[in-house]
Amino acid sequence: LKQVFGPSPITCACRATMPGIHMTIRLLRRSSRSLSAHLWEPGSRSLATYAENPARWQADPCVQMYGQLLAVRDVQQDAFLVAAETLRTQANLPLDLRASASRTRASVLFQKAAKIFETLQVSLDGPWPGEVFAETMQATTVACGAYADALAESANPELCKEVEPHCPDWPAAVTATREAYLEVLKLRAELRFRQIRWHSQQAEHARVISEAARRGGTRNDASQAVDALQAAGLLPTTQEQELWQIAADACDRLIEECTQAELAGSPEVDADPALVALCSRGRALQALTLKDLAVANAMAHELEAAVENILRALRAHEGGPSMLSQSGVEQIRAAAAGVLELCGRDLRTAETKAAGLTASTRATELA
Repeated sequence: LKQVFGPSPITCACRATMPGIHMTIRLLRRSSRSLSAHLWEPGSRSLATYAENPARWQADPCVQMYGQLLAVRDVQQDAFLVAAETLRTQANLPLDLRASASRTRASVLFQKAAKIFETLQVSLDGPWPGEVFAETMQATTVACGAYADALAESANPELCKEVEPHCPDWPAAVTATREAYLEVLKLRAELRFRQIRWHSQQAEHARVISEAARRGGTRNDASQAVDALQAAGLLPTTQEQELWQIAADACDRLIEECTQAELAGSPEVDADPALVALCSRGRALQALTLKDLAVANAMAHELEAAVENILRALRAHEGGPSMLSQSGVEQIRAAAAGVLELCGRDLRTAETKAAGLTASTRATELA
């Protein structure tokens, strides 16, 4: 890609609007298909590379467009991303060129995500920035997917074998891509941790209000919690189990997203200590959040949900290593005992055979 690209027959490409870019790209795709028969010579190796002979490929319109926009990718990101995506999907072009375009595309997407992340302000005492959070999460997820693709394409063993003699820096590029992929995965995990912290904090305020109501107290007994929920943009009547459920769902997504590295086919990414630690921390949070959700369900007489969630809390650490402390384990066991006691109470007071059977089933599952 450091080769000098020749003059392009496509003028004003760098100043084109997005509709113009998309129209040009459609023309480029048709042109590339017509050139493919000439670019692949009968009897040649099955895997030709750009690094071996750059001049051979520079007449391709997609390559020319990409080369022009590569130099201005920081200021014309959208146009560059269209050109890069078009080039990397052209089956007639060499795999190393397409993989290089894929890596640069991922880098630009990461830059976009990081820029949006800088605008995200999450205060535990203020309203949830739902719109900016969703935009940041979307951009970060797109960047994660782009890096997963770029790493899989660049680390192809057959391609590495063919390219390295002509491009000694290729292994370093693969390593840099792997490291960048890890960083964008960590950025997405940080977003989830912020989501979990905010909703857990508000759930604690809602719990104080619920406990005051169960004791027959007045709103004044939980005035600080009421003020805190209102400052966070929530009604004082917000149910704590609703907030715990959002936090629990975020824990689920966190674990799922941390383990998504396996899709890239890179054992180095999957075994990275920092990523393993994030997964472990996520499982601990998941167990504690499910415990709190189960308690909230039980206090609201939602025993079926309480049993389901406390069982999930007990099993949360089975999916892999967890940072759950001994104190956390004891809290979960105490909550499980409390839910079991409620199931037993339901069993003793059941007025019908069906109700008794339901209570018995719940108690058996938990025991």
